[in-house]
Amino acid sequence: MAILAGWLSKQAIPEAVIEERLLRMAAVLEQHGGERALVLQPGAGLVTFADPLTGVTTQQKTALLDWLPGQQTFVYRRPLTGWHPLYYVQDWPEPGDLLFASEIKALLAAGVPCRLFLPALEAVRRYGFLPAPWTAFVGIEVVPAGSLLRWQQGRTLVSELHDYRLAASALEGEEGEATPDAVKATLRELDELLCAQSRHLLPLPAAPLLVLTAGTGAAAMSAELLSWVAQQQRQESSPSLQIATLAFAGQRRAYTSAEALAERLQAGLLAIRGVDAPEYWLATVSAIEAPCALTFPLALHQALHTAGVESDARLALLGLGARPLLAPPPSPSLAGEESVELFHSYSALLHGRSSRPRFPITEGDQLWAPEVRRCLAESPSWEETRHARRLARKTLALRQPWQRWRYLDLHLRLPDLLLQTAQQLATFDRLILVAPFALPELAEALALLPPDHEHLISQATPGNQPSPLSLASLVQSYRRSSAETAWPATTLLSAPARSLVAELTSTTALSSIGRDLLAETLTPTALLQTGIFAPKSVKALQERSRGGSVPRELVLVFTTQLLCKLFGATL
Repeated sequence: MAILAGWLSKQAIPEAVIEERLLRMAAVLEQHGGERALVLQPGAGLVTFADPLTGVTTQQKTALLDWLPGQQTFVYRRPLTGWHPLYYVQDWPEPGDLLFASEIKALLAAGVPCRLFLPALEAVRRYGFLPAPWTAFVGIEVVPAGSLLRWQQGRTLVSELHDYRLAASALEGEEGEATPDAVKATLRELDELLCAQSRHLLPLPAAPLLVLTAGTGAAAMSAELLSWVAQQQRQESSPSLQIATLAFAGQRRAYTSAEALAERLQAGLLAIRGVDAPEYWLATVSAIEAPCALTFPLALHQALHTAGVESDARLALLGLGARPLLAPPPSPSLAGEESVELFHSYSALLHGRSSRPRFPITEGDQLWAPEVRRCLAESPSWEETRHARRLARKTLALRQPWQRWRYLDLHLRLPDLLLQTAQQLATFDRLILVAPFALPELAEALALLPPDHEHLISQATPGNQPSPLSLASLVQSYRRSSAETAWPATTLLSAPARSLVAELTSTTALSSIGRDLLAETLTPTALLQTGIFAPKSVKALQERSRGGSVPRELVLVFTTQLLCKLFGATL
């Protein structure tokens, strides 16, 4: 992840003033390590932290940042899949100024007011995560994935840079269906790109490469490929691998699969038991700088932190991106002719609910305190943002239902929940992420594949035999022994429901959280101090929490209260 911060002004601010503010932001960012570089000139300043390991894998072909001092122009490009989020504040501290950083905490350290953005909390309640360009704080935004941030002589503009082309692709024939030849060409491109990525990873450092997987799926396939490429190039020794898996109760099958993978690759195996200690919640919320309503951030932090400490690794390989790119959409499919209906259908599917005519606001109305409820009624919703309206317009122009689901998933869940969260948590633990399926060029190729492309390949092959370029056969070619049975393609297309990268359950355990932390966050006194949630509604949610599980709304309450405590945020 790019670690940087800067301040741009159309005024000729003395370098000493700029340096003082940059050093305050640098004090936050330098905790993640890296070699610091500071650039100063009247009216502009930039501080960066370079980690030598970031050059091991390339997640972006073009430069992220350009500064043209003669034209007073600054440009930042965020990759389409969502790597390297950048947070920024316009017109602060003076009109025309732009303050930006790779972490919100750095902006707050520079003096940006720390106020909660209430409409963002409602967006988290609806979707389970916070969609771009919003953050949890007033005035602080994030550059959406695939967008360009340009500051020129005091004017800031965010515009679309790249996009997925699902509507008019080379895969579509006259009737808009994917052709077998085009699918096979895309799979061939997949093979080439994955092999190239593996070759980049071969000169690994002494520390092992963590592979977080349940023993199957995209992360396991990438590990198999890495080992296979090393053998093809006749490396003296295979890359140092450490297989890490979450071993919750009842997941013996996943543990067995991870154990078999570790044995095949001659790798170490680390089983991470599910824990729910207070420090993990505190660290998770501090790292992602936002409240959450899903267990994915907590589970990922537990996995990354525990595995990193136990193995002393600096690199972590995950299968993030494969599921949004390849898994079939849920049923029922997206419908609706208006953007509000479209986003309601999408949020309902994320929650595993049947679509209803409008957003489920009744429970939300009861959740918020009266003053917050009035504020939300007068504030714009996320669906009214320019970014959301553009996504809705392009989504509704797609003909196939699976295209609509995938387009929204690739623009929302992949960057705003999966990759952004993973990068923030990895940075917190000084890890460098490797996610081959989320490479921009690979994602653009895989996005064209329809969910039933295996069926198309099978029909196109004489005798209905599996094509040598099917995903299942591709995995088979990376196995150490050709006699071993290939994984079914479905293990790559749809990871096990409880695997780490697919964990999107609506409940989480709070049973082992200390009484002191609960008293500081969920008691009526604590709730009245923040003034966000209605104590009676929170008590009702707690009463529904039986058997160690809680509704996602209570997770939102708990993490929001923690956010206020950690950041000192106010309304």
